[in-house]
Amino acid sequence: MSERRRFFRIDDYVRLTYQTVSRETVEQVQPESLFPDAGLLSLQAELKKLDSESAQLLFQIKDQDRRLGDYLHLLNRKIELVSQQLMADRASGETNAMRREVNLSEGGVAFSNPTAIEEGQFLALHLLFLPSYAGVVLFAQAVRCEAQHNGQFNIGANFHKASSAQKQFLSQQIMRAQMADKRRRLEEKTS
Repeated sequence: MSERRRFFRIDDYVRLTYQTVSRETVEQVQPESLFPDAGLLSLQAELKKLDSESAQLLFQIKDQDRRLGDYLHLLNRKIELVSQQLMADRASGETNAMRREVNLSEGGVAFSNPTAIEEGQFLALHLLFLPSYAGVVLFAQAVRCEAQHNGQFNIGANFHKASSAQKQFLSQQIMRAQMADKRRRLEEKTS
């Protein structure tokens, strides 16, 4: 089975920033160290983890005291909005981050790029998903670079040494994109 078919793939729009890096960089540093806002991504990921861990407790509180549960839910939503705004502010200040369509799976990403990237080249990727501004930073290795008729290059890259947490995050983003696409199709059918 080809690598492209081992994972479910979706098309989605993300803000993508990348840097070409050496094999030594991939082996010696964490990809987060190469992007200035990676700390915000870690903070947002930790907030989401805490949110997930506290969901059952919040449900129990709501059962006992609906008003308190609703209040705690609102506080949680405030924190989420502040986190999203921090990410949005940071993303709007990035000059080299481009919103572009990508083809994404847990195993890799394909995207159109104005410059060629040599096959085998290692990349540090920063993927920021919209509109949630949730993101991930990880290494990849270019496996394909094909010239397109519009002067762009179609780049295919496999994620390199992605952690289980990174794969889980990507899987969640893929499921969200699938659900959004299903909702959009249903709305188009009913209107």
